[in-house]
Amino acid sequence: MAEQEKSPLHVRVPVIVLVMLFGTGSWVAINGLWVQLPLLVSRNVPEGYNLAAYLTVIIQLANIGPLIFSLANCLSPKGLHVEIPANFIIVSIGCVSTLLLVFFWDYYTVWAIDGALHSTALLCLAFFLSVVDCTSSVAFTPFMSVLKNSYLTWYFIGEGLSSLLPSIVALIQGVGTKECIANNTYINETMIDGVAVNQTCTNWLQRDTPERFPPQNFFGFLFAMMTACLVSFTMLNYLPLAKREHVKKCRPETGEPKFEDAPVKGADSTTMLVLSVTSSGDDAASQRDIDVQPDGDQTTEGKVVRSQPPLSRRQFAYLFIILAFVTAMSNGALPSIQTYSCAPYGLNTYLIASTMANIANPLAAFLVMLLPSRSLPLVGVTMSAGALAAVFCFLTAGLSPAPPLQHEVAGDAIIILAWILVSGFFVYTKATIAWILRCQPDNRKLLIWYGGVTQIGSMIGAFVLFPIVTFTQLFVPYYENACDGRPICETIV
Repeated sequence: MAEQEKSPLHVRVPVIVLVMLFGTGSWVAINGLWVQLPLLVSRNVPEGYNLAAYLTVIIQLANIGPLIFSLANCLSPKGLHVEIPANFIIVSIGCVSTLLLVFFWDYYTVWAIDGALHSTALLCLAFFLSVVDCTSSVAFTPFMSVLKNSYLTWYFIGEGLSSLLPSIVALIQGVGTKECIANNTYINETMIDGVAVNQTCTNWLQRDTPERFPPQNFFGFLFAMMTACLVSFTMLNYLPLAKREHVKKCRPETGEPKFEDAPVKGADSTTMLVLSVTSSGDDAASQRDIDVQPDGDQTTEGKVVRSQPPLSRRQFAYLFIILAFVTAMSNGALPSIQTYSCAPYGLNTYLIASTMANIANPLAAFLVMLLPSRSLPLVGVTMSAGALAAVFCFLTAGLSPAPPLQHEVAGDAIIILAWILVSGFFVYTKATIAWILRCQPDNRKLLIWYGGVTQIGSMIGAFVLFPIVTFTQLFVPYYENACDGRPICETIV
């Protein structure tokens, strides 16, 4: 029996699959909404190009979810793990919300506040999904402490799939194409300089080729993913096969079982990924399953790894200022203007840029996990590289509806590359900062500061850009017309 329990075929592989499915439910709904934006814009939702700005603000408002969870955790009796009922609640809300999106994503109403038509159902359900995903960052990871340490990395692989899978499905779905066809042709006789000239004239008509499957089918896919997350979470709690992988620790004083605490409950998903690093620097072979300890040391299954010498206050200020800037840009400002930056190059280009940038997020974080660095100059270099790419993204958004290299292959390639770079460099910067702080004495407090600065930066970026994008004419939308430039009449020679 003991040999059977140690077999990956009988125990570890099924639990790994369940853990990965559980991890995919963490951000799959919001990531899915982001990559669906190009299609929703092409479907002429009332918010149009401003839909991204609305979603950015909604996500920031949804941080009430983590606050409620943290408050409940503080007020709950010692030893009560509120993350388990909390996870059942938020994942169930995610299932219901994605199911409702299937039927009501295009339900519009007029808002009394501005007298304009809005995507009421879509925005309301997006808020609930944002609450689910934001709360998952602080509720899912504590639950993983119930399982053996080796499963934490598989959870973060699943969390990475929450970006990858919706992006792949969105690329398969496409946004359709617009083509210009001749509706009818006729001969027109006109006088030019007193000479009768015959002209061939054409009435052009734009025809839209639909996407491979509609938004409601995509939202059905999100519902299936959330349902798989709920089922896997239930099985991780109650399936005997999974319960054998639970780890319990006994309090020396009472002998009562005690689950390990999660590394840091206030950090974002990028931080959590970095905290799951299974190797560090020169000790890659031996330092596995590192847990953050309140005293600043790190334990590796009975061993103690001393943290790095403390940074100075100036160095901490340097890191946190960069973190605030990067999160303000990547989580608040840039998502608000992505439509204006990409859509003038074509909705298909917008789709590719959006999905590839989404895929770049987990890849950049995994790069830090595989090759962690504590270099402060590197943080500045990657932040600067991301800022340069961000400047180009803002430039193209500001020049909409006629950005440089529009309708050229080079323009499409450059704008896609710019969004991949800005996403990759900024995520790499955030993850590296998290790793540096994690290696410091008193790292738990520093990572809580990391989470706080991340939220403050994100809120500043979102709330500053929202009124600029929504209520000014600084950013002008571009609506593609495939028949632009087609000659109406040509002289017959």
